Amino acid sequence: MRLRPVRSKIYLPVVRFFVVSSDWKFVLAATLIGYLVPFFLRLKIGVVPVWLFTGCGALLVSIAFFNYIRIGRRPHWFQHTLRAAVSHPRERRALAVDGLRQPPRLWLR
Repeated sequence: MRLRPVRSKIYLPVVRFFVVSSDWKFVLAATLIGYLVPFFLRLKIGVVPVWLFTGCGALLVSIAFFNYIRIGRRPHWFQHTLRAAVSHPRERRALAVDGLRQPPRLWLR
């Protein structure tokens, strides 16, 4: 048996049930909110409690959302997209090349 090169995977995120481990706190928070709000409001459709469906629905929607923003996208894609949608394109930090684009104006000639 010949030796094959092994690529280290220590820098890859840990994924459990299709969600990155850093996102699980948001998935659990959404699930609890989706379950507890209708539970405390005692919402029912006929004799069926609504919180059974909203808890599972919130879990599925949050997992689908995090799969959408993570899989096949660059790191921090969602944060950059939100910032681009909210802020004006001219509102950004100064870059080093900004001073090189235009020569300085001479006020005294």
